[in-house]
Order: sequence, then structure tokens, then C-alpha cells
Amino acid sequence: MITRIIVALIALPLVLLPIWFGGFWFALLALVIALAGGLELYALLHTGGYHPATPIGLLWMTALVFTGLQPGMPLLSPVLTLGLIATYVYVFFQQKEPIGIWIATCAGALYLGFMMGQMVALRHLPNGFWWLGLGLLITWSNDTAAYFVGVTLGRNKLWPRLSPNKTWEGTIGGWLCAAALGGISTYLLPLPLTVWQGIALGASGGVLGLLGDLAISVLKRQVGVKDSGRFFPGHGGMLDRLDSALFVLPYVYQVAFWLTRSA
Repeated sequence: MITRIIVALIALPLVLLPIWFGGFWFALLALVIALAGGLELYALLHTGGYHPATPIGLLWMTALVFTGLQPGMPLLSPVLTLGLIATYVYVFFQQKEPIGIWIATCAGALYLGFMMGQMVALRHLPNGFWWLGLGLLITWSNDTAAYFVGVTLGRNKLWPRLSPNKTWEGTIGGWLCAAALGGISTYLLPLPLTVWQGIALGASGGVLGLLGDLAISVLKRQVGVKDSGRFFPGHGGMLDRLDSALFVLPYVYQVAFWLTRSA
């Protein structure tokens, strides 16, 4: 636990400063996170017997992340189209399991590049700093409360096949905390949400955070590893820290983008 706290205190300012400055700096942070996660994800796929084209996947991932720099992500569609075509053309020249290579490469690039690109786009919306802060607060509060409630009060296993340590008590505690902080935050922050809408956003974000966590758990259990990597001592790999946010923050972006357009 001491190692986890020390690493978190060191990493926190390295994350918060680019978020504050926004623009290219936050996009660069998102890219570093995406590529670190991408290397872990492709390594996990290799461990499981799949053979993604890692350099091509990382290049496509980079392009997807930077589509978030323009409002509305107008370059997303052409980048998706070109990436799908380019990866398919690549496997024309592969004699062993070409379709498997294509699927594994696309899965990694879309999972991280597409989702991280929406995080970048979220920061570039009006009041994007506050929207992003709200999304991170929902994610972190859900994860933290679920962990501590689960450790102290957890008795009933949530889904042992996917995540043997998760309990219903911890999960519900995380959802309640995320809902409460969602409501409190929308009362305090300059965002076009009522308190009840903030509570609903926090609660639904908590559910998505759980699903994001389980998504990585499925992959890790299939390939037989405990952590996605060793990027953060005491915390595991980048994917272990990123899993919940990969589902929550794109969801917050969709809500914020819709509200911005309808305003």
C-alpha cells in the first residue's frame, strides 16, 4: 500500500499539469498513455497466441488519438477508414493466420486509439477542463470506494470467473460514491447539469467503470497473467490503471458533446 501511495503521489502532478494546460500537451499525454497501454495490450495478445502487427497498430493508434484535437473529430472517419484498409492490405502479405493478425491489430488500435481520442476531444469542448475533471472524479471515486469497501465489508463475490476479488459490497459502494460525487460536482462546477443529472451521470459512469475493469480482466485471465505490465510499481501496468477510464471518459464525452450541440 505504501508503494501504491508513493507512486500515485509522483504520477498525479505529471497527469494533472497537461490536463490543466490542455491543447497539444494533453494530447501528448494521452498519446504516451495510449502507446504504453498499446504495447501492453499487444504483448498480452502475443502471450495468448495471437499475432498483431504491433508497429502498424501503434501508428494507427497515434493517428486516432490526434483526431481528438479538432472539435467534433472530423478526421475520425477517414482515419478509421484508412486504418482498416491499410491493416487489411498488410495481411495480404502474411501467410500465417492473416485474418487473426488483422483482427488483433484492429482490436488494439480501436480499443485504445479510438477511446483515447475521445478523451482528447473531451478536453477541447467548452468547459472541457471541468468535464474531464468530472469524468476522472467519477472514475477514481468509483475505483477507490469499490476497493476499500470491498476489502473491509466484501463478502459476496461479484463475478469470480472474471475477477475473483471483486465483491457486490465493494461494487455497490463504488457506484454510490460515484453517484454522490457526480451530484456534488455538478452543483459546484460550471457545467450545464442539474444535481440529479450529475447523480445519474455518476451512477451510470460507475457501472461503465466496472465494465471497463472487467474488459481487461477477461483478457488477462484468458492469457493467464495477473497484471497487464509493470509500468506502475504496486499498481500493475498502464492498462490496469486505465481500464475503467477507457469506458467512462468516452461516455462523458458523448454526453458533453450532445449537450454542447443542443445548447
